[in-house]
Amino acid sequence: MPSAKSTSKNKRIRRSPADARQLILEAAEAGMAAGGPAGLRLQEVAKAAGVSHPTILHHFGSREGLIQALNLRSVEHLKSELLKVMGAGPSSSEDAIAPLFAAYRGGLAQRMVWLMQSGAAAMGPAGLPTLDEMVLALQALRERMAGPGVPVDIADTRAIVHLTTIAAFGDAILGKRLRRAPSAEDEITERTKFEIWFGEMLNVYMKR
Repeated sequence: MPSAKSTSKNKRIRRSPADARQLILEAAEAGMAAGGPAGLRLQEVAKAAGVSHPTILHHFGSREGLIQALNLRSVEHLKSELLKVMGAGPSSSEDAIAPLFAAYRGGLAQRMVWLMQSGAAAMGPAGLPTLDEMVLALQALRERMAGPGVPVDIADTRAIVHLTTIAAFGDAILGKRLRRAPSAEDEITERTKFEIWFGEMLNVYMKR
């Protein structure tokens, strides 16, 4: 009867590249949630994912490459959530605020800070997020809200996305400290109030 050790090795051999990559990303994401980017060590990620250190290097090239891949994963999740909401034509901006703030709070903001501080930051798919798809989706939504023949300035739309991104990023980094809520429950309540307020403010502007 094969030992647990040999069974584990067999499982590693049978993993597809896609499965191995997914396991590495999940392990790295959990590690960063616990200790932040500065505490992310490839050996620990490899152990948690059940792969070898060279396997991580094969898929991501370096520690920086792994963190950039995590950043892309978060950005793609963020875009898919917002594009889904905008494509459905939400009745208000508040519907799109919660997933955006949650994505930045869930690790995207911290990874962006690390990338900028390390000098590894680059705009585009492997680095910091470009928001062109969100701008175009919001522009289409604003045009539907405005009605036929009413011009909607895309520069204005870009400014809305810019402001919202900065607000979500800033709240993820400093929001908890600024609120100084006495308990975790109070923090959630106060955070939600701010998100609703911000969404209402955008909604008034967009319907102007």
